[in-house]
Amino acid sequence: MRKLVFSTLLVAITQFSHAKPPEARSLPLEQISIEHIDLQGQIRTWKLNKVCIDQQAYLLLMKGLTEPISISPSFKDGKPEQCRVAD
Repeated sequence: MRKLVFSTLLVAITQFSHAKPPEARSLPLEQISIEHIDLQGQIRTWKLNKVCIDQQAYLLLMKGLTEPISISPSFKDGKPEQCRVAD
């Protein structure tokens, strides 16, 4: 019985290990944007974009127009902020 269970698990794991990753999606910033904030310093300006990806809000910090620096989840009232982008 143990050999049957082990071989079944081995077959299942082997099938998943050869699975291809999902194809990359393209999400234009204009379509997923919720809010834009300009952070201005004496020398440089950064753009903070709140974006909606799969109904989760993220903060995308950008230096200039095309150079993303970081992305992190957005929180509201201590919980991850949920969002929806109008179609």
